[in-house]
Amino acid sequence: MSETELMERLDKMTSAVHLMAKALGTRLDRAQLAERMGIHRNTLRHRLATDKSIPRPGTDGKWLLSEIVDWEQRRR
Repeated sequence: MSETELMERLDKMTSAVHLMAKALGTRLDRAQLAERMGIHRNTLRHRLATDKSIPRPGTDGKWLLSEIVDWEQRRR
């Protein structure tokens, strides 16, 4: 499998995850978001204060997974 084919498959899988997350309204708490990003919760707090491109949590203090996936895709 070529690198191009692999990237196309990865994009399709990412789109499927995004669609499912949007349909389900899956939400992440601070610890889950930090784990997804591979950083400590304190580092996440610092990044939220300095990086305005990161989606903001809802009124319940949780992030929509679909917004996080969109943000991750834009950062590529």
